[in-house]
Amino acid sequence: MVAVDIYRGELTDEILSVADGYKFKPYFFITAAPEAGLNKIFSNHVERFLQKSSASENAAFFIARNDKREIVGIAGAEWLDFDTAALNAESGRVPFVAVVPEEYKDAAPVAYELIESCMEWLGKRKVVFTNIRLAAMELPAIHAVERHGFYLVDNGFTAIYHKDSVQEYEKGGYEIRLFAEKDLPVVMDILAGAYQTDRFHMDPEIKNEDAEELYRVWVHHMCMNPKDQEWVLIAERKGTIKGFFQYEYNREFSAATGIKLFSYGPAAVVRDRTALGAYYSLLSFAINDSIMRGGIYAMTRIPFAIQPILKLTLRLGPSFMANDLTFHHWVK
Repeated sequence: MVAVDIYRGELTDEILSVADGYKFKPYFFITAAPEAGLNKIFSNHVERFLQKSSASENAAFFIARNDKREIVGIAGAEWLDFDTAALNAESGRVPFVAVVPEEYKDAAPVAYELIESCMEWLGKRKVVFTNIRLAAMELPAIHAVERHGFYLVDNGFTAIYHKDSVQEYEKGGYEIRLFAEKDLPVVMDILAGAYQTDRFHMDPEIKNEDAEELYRVWVHHMCMNPKDQEWVLIAERKGTIKGFFQYEYNREFSAATGIKLFSYGPAAVVRDRTALGAYYSLLSFAINDSIMRGGIYAMTRIPFAIQPILKLTLRLGPSFMANDLTFHHWVK
C-alpha cells in the first residue's frame, strides 16, 4: 500500500536519502561525474522546489510512503506561466518523479500514485496541458504516465562529447561569428517554420501558430538577453546568414562535480542545400570553442525525428549518448 501526501517544509535527511537513491537524477549518464556531485545537483533541485511549493500555491511537493511509513518516492507538480501564455491554455508540468525501489513490482505502484496525486492537484487548478520528460528506461514512471492518459511526443538523444575524443574544427565554406543585434530579423526569419518535429509542433492538440510563437519568444530572449557565459553563434556563407546556434557554460554541473561542462540549446539553419553544412560547422565550432574555454565535456540534445542532424551529431564523435522521452497530457 502506498500513501501520498503533500509536503510543505524543509529538506530533511530522509528526503535527501531518497533523492540520493534515485537512479535517473540529472546528468546520471555522465559516468565520470562523482556520485556526490550528481546527488548535490538533484538535492539542490529538490530543495529549490520545496521552497517554491512552500511559498507559492503554484507548486506542490509530494511524498510517497510505504506501509512502514518509509519514504519511497517524491514528485513535484507546478503551474507554468510562460507555457500558459504562449499556448493559450492553462499549462503545468511534473518536473520530477523520483521512485527508489529497484524492483519494478515495488516501484510501479509508487510511480502510479505519485502521478495520480500530481494530476489531481493540477486538475484542481484547471490545468489542461501537462508535460513530463523521463529517462528512456524509467519504466515504472513511463507506464504510470501512460496509464494516466499521457502520450509520447518526443524521443530525444543527448550526445556527450569529451575533449579528448572530438574532431578538430576545420574552417570550411562558413564564417562562424558571434550574434549581433543587426542579425535578429534574419535569425527570426530562419526560425520561422524550422521546428516541425519538436514536441510542441508534433502535438496534434497544439496549434502551429502557438508552437511558432513559443519559439519566437524563447529565441528572441536568448539572442537579446543572454546570460553571463552564454553565446549565440552565426554561420555565414558568402555574406549570407545560414544559421544560428546557442551554447553556454553549465555552471550547475561544473560547480557540483568539478568537471567543466558546456550545454547546447536552440539552433536552426536555412532549409536549402547548405543547411547540413551550416549546422555541422556551427556544432563543430561550438564544441571546439567549449574546449578552448576549458570545457571537459559538451552536450547537445537532438530529437530522434531529425535524422539528418542526428547523423551529423554522430559524425563529430560523441563519447556516449543518453535517451529520454517526453510525454504530453490534455484534459478534454
